[in-house]
Amino acid sequence: MISITNEKIDLQKLEIEDIIDIPTLQKFLDNFAIGMNCAAVSVNRSGQEITKPSHYRPFCSAYIHSNSKGDNRCAECHSYFGTEAAKLGKPYIGKCHAGLIDFSAPIIIQGELLGTVLGGQILDKAPNEAAIRQVAREIDLPEDELYMAAKKIDIVNSHNIEAAAEVLFIVVNTLAQEGYGRIETELLSTILANNFVEISKTVEILAESAQTITSNQQDLYTEISEIRAVTSEIEQVLNSITKVANTTKLIGLNASIEAARLGNNGRVFAVVASDIQKLSEHTKSTTMHINNLNSKINEKISSTELNSRKTLEITEDQSAAMEELSATAQNSAELAERLKAFIESN
Repeated sequence: MISITNEKIDLQKLEIEDIIDIPTLQKFLDNFAIGMNCAAVSVNRSGQEITKPSHYRPFCSAYIHSNSKGDNRCAECHSYFGTEAAKLGKPYIGKCHAGLIDFSAPIIIQGELLGTVLGGQILDKAPNEAAIRQVAREIDLPEDELYMAAKKIDIVNSHNIEAAAEVLFIVVNTLAQEGYGRIETELLSTILANNFVEISKTVEILAESAQTITSNQQDLYTEISEIRAVTSEIEQVLNSITKVANTTKLIGLNASIEAARLGNNGRVFAVVASDIQKLSEHTKSTTMHINNLNSKINEKISSTELNSRKTLEITEDQSAAMEELSATAQNSAELAERLKAFIESN
């Protein structure tokens, strides 16, 4: 069963069936057994057969496996051969409990033993009659029949046995590595697709934020322009007030002249004329002060307006760049999805 932990395949839960097509493995073992003139079968990490026995000899299929004693001994042999092969990390060749030569090829993925392919049921020399009869007595089988079956077993040169074990090891592990690479690629493409989707979503949010900032910056620039218009109006009003103050001062001056001409009769008028002149001077002074402040405000507005324009240009460029990046991220996400679909369909 394929189990994913922290975006990685859990090798301890991975089975041969997850990475190798069993019908394909069965077909290979059937042809291998016939071609190499030996028997073959594949077991998982628990020792359970996952393929049907290929080219089993009658010595084993008709006699050794005919009762539970023989079956149990064979199971122990399978376990032992698998363990030894796993320790070596390569094929292990030895004699089984019945005296036949067997070999085992471990199926290993990144140091994890997933199962074993077992082969053999052959001899490298004529069978030992005494040993065969002893096996027959131990597992309650007819001695003569078991020995006759042993004499029919092929005798194979030891070099050929080693070559057969090596071929089995190379081919089966190549199939396993190819299958593991496929599911690893599927996993990575899925992670890649998901990451691109998340990136695309994030970029879209950033693009929207950039557009909002650009819009706000445009509003700010507009408001600054409106403030400049208001200061222009204030300047016009101040100019009008200055003109009125100058006119008022002139009226006060004329009133003072007239009061002087009237003498004692124009004293009250002279006081009023003096107040008018003072008011005019104060108004003019205040107007000049306000005008100076307005000039400073205009300077600040000009500086702010310039900076606002620069910022607006930058945010517009950023907004355009974010939109382009968003389109690129979306396209990458689509490509990742297509890659994932392609891998899954092959």
